[in-house]
Amino acid sequence: MNAVRTHVLAMGRGVGAFGRGFDDVVELPLRCVWSDARDDCSCHSRIPRVVVEQAWQRELAASGDHEGRFFHLIHDGGVWQAYGIDTGEVRGVYCPSHNSQRAARSHAAVSDISDIAYEVPVAA
Repeated sequence: MNAVRTHVLAMGRGVGAFGRGFDDVVELPLRCVWSDARDDCSCHSRIPRVVVEQAWQRELAASGDHEGRFFHLIHDGGVWQAYGIDTGEVRGVYCPSHNSQRAARSHAAVSDISDIAYEVPVAA
């Protein structure tokens, strides 16, 4: 077992934290990836990793499309946004509050486009 992983905290019994005898492996929850560089702060919201990974597995099974992408899931009454990759793993999440802020910014960016011109190739 590789005890050095970014999302797993291994807790040993009796032998020590990094010796033989790892009996329990506790998965750390995913933390909202939002941060504000201007204020030098980050979000402290967390969601259990297993909840997000199970939602991503259901998304992959339902769509049949195995490309990485953002997806939404509901947990504890809030809508989280996560990014899943084709291997079935999840790379990051946005908590309900920051998911809403991202959606508002995206909507505002699309709404600010006043003149959209489409170029259509014409065959000779």
